[in-house]
Amino acid sequence: MKALIIPTASLLFFSLLTGCGKTTTISSNVELTGKWQLESIVQEDDTISKPATSKGVMDIGLNFKEKGELEGTTSTNILTGFYETAQQNTIQIGGGGTERAETSWGNLFVNALPSVNLYDLKANRLVLYYEDNKQLIFSRVQ
Repeated sequence: MKALIIPTASLLFFSLLTGCGKTTTISSNVELTGKWQLESIVQEDDTISKPATSKGVMDIGLNFKEKGELEGTTSTNILTGFYETAQQNTIQIGGGGTERAETSWGNLFVNALPSVNLYDLKANRLVLYYEDNKQLIFSRVQ
């Protein structure tokens, strides 16, 4: 009987660690760290691709730093803040930034970011999920 307890407990513990959630290759924040550029936004059945950059408008991006620090750019502003990941691909993002008027692309990003609650990372693609499976899709810059 005792011989079955340890293998059974180990199996149960392992299954709890691997649990449900979106498939991901992340084992730690180390793989999430780096610079990411927003490529598209998915809302219901509509995919909105990144518009061409014009004068005075920045590419939208996030820089996940070590120790949970976050920096980024919106279409016209700089943002700083924090991020925290947990089991089953949950993520919390917070912070603030400068307050210049945004482009419509920038507004979509700025309004979605506080609602982000899940992430998925595969190779050089990061998806941040918000509000019932809407998505911010990024590609790795660095």
